[in-house]
Amino acid sequence: MNKFVCKHPWAHFEVNNPNGDVTMCCNNNTVLGNVNEQTVADIWNGDRFTQMRRRMVEEGAHAFCPHTCPVLQGGKKYENLDWYTDLDPEGPIRKNAELNEAEYAAQKTSLGSEPRWVRFTYSYACNLDCYHCYQREDATLSYKLPDGFMSELEEYVETAQIVYPFGGEPFFFSPVIDFLSDHNTNTETRFYLITNATLLTDKVFEVLDRLSINTMAASLDAANALSFDLLRVRGRNASWDRVMANLDRLAELKRRKGFEFTLSMTLNTVNALEIEDFVDLALRFDAEPLIMLVANPYQTIDFQKKFLTFTEGQFAEMERQIDASIPKVRARKYSDAELYLDQLKLHLEMHRSGDNDPVKFAAKNAARTVFRHLPEQLQAPLRRAVQNRRRSAMARAEQKLREDSAQ
Repeated sequence: MNKFVCKHPWAHFEVNNPNGDVTMCCNNNTVLGNVNEQTVADIWNGDRFTQMRRRMVEEGAHAFCPHTCPVLQGGKKYENLDWYTDLDPEGPIRKNAELNEAEYAAQKTSLGSEPRWVRFTYSYACNLDCYHCYQREDATLSYKLPDGFMSELEEYVETAQIVYPFGGEPFFFSPVIDFLSDHNTNTETRFYLITNATLLTDKVFEVLDRLSINTMAASLDAANALSFDLLRVRGRNASWDRVMANLDRLAELKRRKGFEFTLSMTLNTVNALEIEDFVDLALRFDAEPLIMLVANPYQTIDFQKKFLTFTEGQFAEMERQIDASIPKVRARKYSDAELYLDQLKLHLEMHRSGDNDPVKFAAKNAARTVFRHLPEQLQAPLRRAVQNRRRSAMARAEQKLREDSAQ
């Protein structure tokens, strides 16, 4: 396998936790600094970020990043920053991007360029209670990013190609809405915006209308009101009809402004038979449907039994619906949607022979517990061995799917 030197350590600065921890992406959780303790500049060229760049050059992403990362599979086209060549050659964002590209090509570990992709999680608080949320234990309004970082952020907007408010629900917080409202639209910065589509008021749409949007991503986890209530609302105050109305308005906004628009669903035993319905729903709003197998947020056996233990009948119907959906997204030239469906089919095949059995899942969990207590010098070779084993399992699953489709 050729070594893949991912650009994220050179381009991305992500505060994916309101406790201030900084990472290079949402898939690799190695902490590279904390905005409560350091400035963005000190973190960006600090020891941990420079070491991460060095490690990426020496080992490549496959050696230490999760095998499930969509970037490793050729996905997440919305993270492609090559459009910097369309920007003003004399503008600060274009100049910063050109310097960053040169530094990446030269494999420099200490950079003169600034982050091109800035993602921040102001708080984990949310108006919904999603079944798979890994943030639930910390989702309190008092747990939020420091004012100092929010002030610093205004400086980095001047050179960043993408600014990405995350959550929780980003539109749950007035400081985030104020930040977007106050943005100087004379800059060429574009925004990646994610939402559960329940809190998009007229005021929010006024803000969206003035922003340069790269991508608008809405997460639903359902293709109908019943599943939405079972998986996301769960006693909170939210309306499926309101979500549908807001998606209609987002579709109209897309027609006027021309951004990427995605709808996402995490697959589980409740919505397992809604794959094709969800694809049809997304296409109705001219949105790209992204479906993935849900991750067990706290690796509990109860979650595994309730949401990730499928019957053979469900496996067969999910495969049928995936096969029926692929031509639909291909016809709309939604390449990420097609990739996600291909990967979903593969991950379901692997799940079928592995974690779908609660006994096998419990054994794997026990092994994880032992691993976490090992000395660091023993963890590294074991991690590589596990990654190799996963790649082999994926290759076997791919081969089985090819053989099944040939029959």
